[in-house]
Amino acid sequence: MRWRRARRGKYAADDPQAAFTDPEPAPDYSGPALLDAPGAEVAVRVALTGHLDPTDGLFHWYGRVSAAGAAELPDPGRGQVFLTVPGSAPAPGILQERDPWGNLRIAGIGAPPFPM
Repeated sequence: MRWRRARRGKYAADDPQAAFTDPEPAPDYSGPALLDAPGAEVAVRVALTGHLDPTDGLFHWYGRVSAAGAAELPDPGRGQVFLTVPGSAPAPGILQERDPWGNLRIAGIGAPPFPM
């Protein structure tokens, strides 16, 4: 049996047609919102995004919540909160952690609080 040298093909990185492009941008929202937490209702600014998780088939949304003063925001881990952006229905979520700047991370599963 004779061996032949394998022919080298073009690398995908060299071919501009082979580059992956997302057919639609990821849904996101950045702007004002109303955070309804147990014992507090606070006007906040949010930066949210999300994705459809193929393992459970549900939409997972997440992002950062900030207010004029960090003291206005409730403590994370105090149960379920509801986030409402103008023109959308309230969405349940959980406040997960506070960052070094006093902002909160929020996450939810299901219909997001922003229009898609």
